[in-house]
Amino acid sequence: MLYRAADGLGDEGVKSDVAAFRRMERHLLGTAQEANYLVDLSNVVRDTALGGGRPRALQRLRLVLRALRESSGDQEVTVHAIADDSLLRPRHDGEFPDPAEGPLLREWRDRGLIAAIAKADPDLLDHAKEFGTRVISSDNFTGHRSEHPWIQGDREHFLKPERVDGGPVRLVLRDMRVFADREVSREGERDALKARNLLDFQGRPRSDVLGRSWLCPRPDCHPHPAIQSGKVVCRIHRTLLRDAGPRRRRIQLKIFIDGTCHAWENLTEGPDGQDKEFVLGRGHFARIEECHLPGERRRRISRQHLLLVCSRGALRVLDTSTAGSRIRTVRPGGEPTPWRTLPRPGTEAAGLPGERVPRAFGPDDEIELLPGIALRRSGQRWPEERAEGVRAKPPKRAKGGDELTSLG
Repeated sequence: MLYRAADGLGDEGVKSDVAAFRRMERHLLGTAQEANYLVDLSNVVRDTALGGGRPRALQRLRLVLRALRESSGDQEVTVHAIADDSLLRPRHDGEFPDPAEGPLLREWRDRGLIAAIAKADPDLLDHAKEFGTRVISSDNFTGHRSEHPWIQGDREHFLKPERVDGGPVRLVLRDMRVFADREVSREGERDALKARNLLDFQGRPRSDVLGRSWLCPRPDCHPHPAIQSGKVVCRIHRTLLRDAGPRRRRIQLKIFIDGTCHAWENLTEGPDGQDKEFVLGRGHFARIEECHLPGERRRRISRQHLLLVCSRGALRVLDTSTAGSRIRTVRPGGEPTPWRTLPRPGTEAAGLPGERVPRAFGPDDEIELLPGIALRRSGQRWPEERAEGVRAKPPKRAKGGDELTSLG
């Protein structure tokens, strides 16, 4: 389905007309419950594809509202517009065609006509889910699909504003497609790093900060570093952090129950990239609520279900359960491979009797511990420390081998 709206503008760009912008106020509602549409205001105002070469322009919102009036047939159509705080900061007023547009946005915020918060996406999606209201945005919301799995493949709730060759603005119903879980994890991590000022000017993670371990002066704090005024601080306490040396590489695992991720575990490689072994078992499911994993089903997970070996960013796995586990590969856009049985200690599949030859557990692989209970690798490159990690009882020391360490 396609919606169109003529705007009367040619290729000369987006115009500024503060009086016309004030006439838009009748369409703005400060609350989401009664609004006809939700608008990702920062996304629309910054969308240079809608016309004009300036980084920000309120005329783009005007064109979107005009398209809504024409497509809906409602001359009084209303929207709840949510902006990121950064859109309204005075230091960016010069990026608008008219410096008066920035103060007008702040006036709208102060009058309750629009909402402005640190990050608009979570509220937009919460409102869309609760009220079923369509969202006008060009954003794919990739990093939010773990919390909002309904976005995957949605074709009803998102409209994209488009303008071709200076012609009319069109509001196009979007196919949000199904993104691979690894893409969702990676984009979610990028959003989190951006919020903590940990992306460089080219949008790349700040490895000079993320590649180090940090200590917070507050006791029992597992700090998540952030940059503030050029200093590395604790995201929670805003205290200066102390550099504790190089950070060992981590691999994050996601635990899925019936298709929904309910828990995460981080595996840290040994010193100098040496192999480090972990046991994953029933104890790691303890923080998953009973309603998602009832006791009878939970008890079918062995206390020592999988043996995982982490080394130099690679992961290998061995089945040590009583029920048996299996693995398959699920590549984006392709059909999953057939399930394959995981090797077990002392079996031909694992090598010679008594040997342990774990199978590679790649980024596109999925391990089924039991029907409906799966393990996947996250796409995150810089998973954070987790203070709430549940520890399982490690197995006895293998004869002639290293002691196994539980997930932390």
